[in-house]
Amino acid sequence: MKNFSWRSYWSLFLSIFSMPFLFALMYGLIRIHPYFGFFLVSLSIIVSLIFGVIAVFKDTEKNSLAVLAIIIAFGSGAFFVFALLMSQMSGPTEL
Repeated sequence: MKNFSWRSYWSLFLSIFSMPFLFALMYGLIRIHPYFGFFLVSLSIIVSLIFGVIAVFKDTEKNSLAVLAIIIAFGSGAFFVFALLMSQMSGPTEL
């Protein structure tokens, strides 16, 4: 019988966790260094994708939760990269 395992649940949790953590970091609700915060966000997205892919290819697990987590992680990663690229778009402000 196929069930969800801890990999599927952790993949979903990490994919959902990354965006509220990013917004809390941007608005100053979490007081850590921005580089370390961006590292944590990118690490949670990467680990979520890894757990999701492992859960999809396991024969003893249901795939629906892992596929949902992979979709959310790709969306979060795309938003994260887009936000980082747009923050650098203004260029240097020095004269």
